[in-house]
Amino acid sequence: MPVGPALPSKCLLTGSKNRPGRTSIEHMNKIFKQLGADSGYLLSAFPIALPAFVITVTGFAAGIGTAVVWVGVPILAATLFAMRGLAAAGRSQLSAVLNRPITAPRYKRAPENASALRRYLTPLGDGQSWMNLLWGLVNFPLAILGFVVALSWWAATIASLTYPLYAWVIRRATGEGDGLEHATRWLGWGDSYAALSALALLGGLVMALLLPLVLRGLALTQAGLGRGLLASLSEPDAPYGPIRAAEIDTEVTRVQERLSA
Repeated sequence: MPVGPALPSKCLLTGSKNRPGRTSIEHMNKIFKQLGADSGYLLSAFPIALPAFVITVTGFAAGIGTAVVWVGVPILAATLFAMRGLAAAGRSQLSAVLNRPITAPRYKRAPENASALRRYLTPLGDGQSWMNLLWGLVNFPLAILGFVVALSWWAATIASLTYPLYAWVIRRATGEGDGLEHATRWLGWGDSYAALSALALLGGLVMALLLPLVLRGLALTQAGLGRGLLASLSEPDAPYGPIRAAEIDTEVTRVQERLSA
């Protein structure tokens, strides 16, 4: 005999969907996914930052140094043109870290009837082009830091967690320890292989737990700087989209034609 009212099937289904186990698995999947995105960003940002820094320093120094004789003006324009491609590559990496779409900037364009020289020198009057140049300069130290920390932390974590699998080979080949026995003796654990493996595993677990936090902080810092320099001028137009921007350009051209008539 039933001892109480039966629960509706809807409540049972809702309860099964909101089980703590399912929530924990989804949370862990989210952490691992973000860790992969942050790691990929920090490791791949350095190959982009290196040529950007070289082009920025070389082109800007050569352009400013020879601007007195007007040779530096086309050099600066060429530098700004070259930085557009590297800035686009750096901008394409930001959405995975910031979890938001990044709008591409709308660079200043010369009029349709402008001469070739004016078209070539148009980037000199474009604010986003100069911000790309600034990004190439200030992003380089952060890219080095992020690359070194991400690569070293991953290597140390993997080496510590897999220590019991390979350390015995090193000890047998060299005939002596790797220095970890000094720590285990200081802790009073002795110098047995089990004590060394336990200490290495403990250190690897601590580094594994801190890995998502450390890489997330570095990735957010570098991506925040990239967003501020590579996409800040385009974000006010983002709610309107490219169609609205094209309509605004058409309207401005129409007003200019009326005024000139």
